[in-house]
Amino acid sequence: MNLSKTLILTTILFLCSTTRLRAEFLSVIEITDLRGNTSFQVCTDEETRKLESELKAEAKAYPKALEETKADWKAVQKDTPFPGSRIKQRTLRVLTRTVKREEADAFLGKKQSREERELSKDQADEERILKMKPTRSRRGGSNKAAVEWQQKEVKEDRERDSNADKAEAVLRKKLSAAAGHEVPFFGQTPVEPQQKPAAKKK
Repeated sequence: MNLSKTLILTTILFLCSTTRLRAEFLSVIEITDLRGNTSFQVCTDEETRKLESELKAEAKAYPKALEETKADWKAVQKDTPFPGSRIKQRTLRVLTRTVKREEADAFLGKKQSREERELSKDQADEERILKMKPTRSRRGGSNKAAVEWQQKEVKEDRERDSNADKAEAVLRKKLSAAAGHEVPFFGQTPVEPQQKPAAKKK
């Protein structure tokens, strides 16, 4: 009788351990686009392997696609250097793993919220600088030169970002065709300024 109970208990423990081993792990991953913009996702092991496979295909095709993009850029943008320092291969990093969906979702939410706060702060800082007005000190001095320098830095940085976005769009199209899948973009799609309609002649 004791032997029978022992066998039953052993069987139950074995089944429980097998169930735990078969539990599907979920990974919260950080993946970037060609401009370094970040996306956080919850993936199964199968989905993570698929993304890793896509990145390997992209890495293989990247050098040729980049050279073709540079050649296209040079032919059109003759006076503007190619923004190579602002374009890079995509990366994937596993941040945490768990078998509980609620834990994965909670971790994902925290990472997304932090990223959104940082982006909003950067944008707010830039807007604050662009709206700054020179002030005079009690001694008669002025911070006009410093303000103008900061504003110039922000404008030039935005221009470099704009050029990088244009180059990235060309590279992404070439890389998607070469790698055999759609390469994503996680940043904000640049909005081209609308031209004012020409005034009607009286």
